[in-house]
Amino acid sequence: MSRLKPYLKVLIGLGLAILALVVTGAAVRLGVVPLIALTFDPSEEHLSLIRRGLMLVAFVVGFWAYVRLAEGRPATELGLAPKTIAFWIAAGALMIGLPLVLLYLTGAYTLVAVAGPDGMLGVGLTILAAAMFEEIVFRGVLFAIVWRHFGVWPALLIPSLIFSALHIFNDNWGGWTPLIAGLAIGIFWSLVYVRTGNVWAVGLNHAAWNYTIFATGLPLTGQEDWRALAPLQTDLTGPDWLTGGLAGPEDSWPVVAMVIIVTGLFLADCWRRGELKRRPTEDDG
Repeated sequence: MSRLKPYLKVLIGLGLAILALVVTGAAVRLGVVPLIALTFDPSEEHLSLIRRGLMLVAFVVGFWAYVRLAEGRPATELGLAPKTIAFWIAAGALMIGLPLVLLYLTGAYTLVAVAGPDGMLGVGLTILAAAMFEEIVFRGVLFAIVWRHFGVWPALLIPSLIFSALHIFNDNWGGWTPLIAGLAIGIFWSLVYVRTGNVWAVGLNHAAWNYTIFATGLPLTGQEDWRALAPLQTDLTGPDWLTGGLAGPEDSWPVVAMVIIVTGLFLADCWRRGELKRRPTEDDG
């Protein structure tokens, strides 16, 4: 039984965290939002923006409740560190933005139109809420628990593998290239969490990555639903191995190579600084 104890702790911790997120999300979706609609009668467009913003709040509150009640400690991961958060927002946009610029310059992507900003806020809130939810689950909870009980290498690999594998259910997404890309970027986000200890920093880095892809009018992890709302309208004019095709730039070989290289360099730097050698406790997450 003692051998199973760490595995049970991981499963119980993850279950409690998801329960907290589901409860707070349901409270907002089924309670707060309908109450606002009934009381103030906003337009459907405004109500949609309110719903997306409040879901973000719900996920943050759910994580705070999990840490306070299940782990019995302050939720230091939710601390506001403006300079750190701003740095990682910029890093997320630049990390994917720079190879995209190069692909435009090579003619792999062609800018065909500049659209208005109508869909930018709504899609931005959705991307932010989704990125924060994913980073809370995979980094704030699963990564931290696995690291605590099994060490840093399983913690880097297991959540990132699960994160990458779950995306294969997206439209136009599949094969080894995006799976490797998802694993590499998942490890990168785990390292951001190691470096900062801050859910906002890693969540907003993730959101900045996704939003940059959306803003350029390219498919985001195989999904094309938002391309018509993007401020830039882009055609894929190069071969699929270069552009990523309908899977988006995360299936582009140059982008995947860049992610692997950056993640490898970041991993080496974290190791050199000794950030991967400590073992989290129940008190420090």
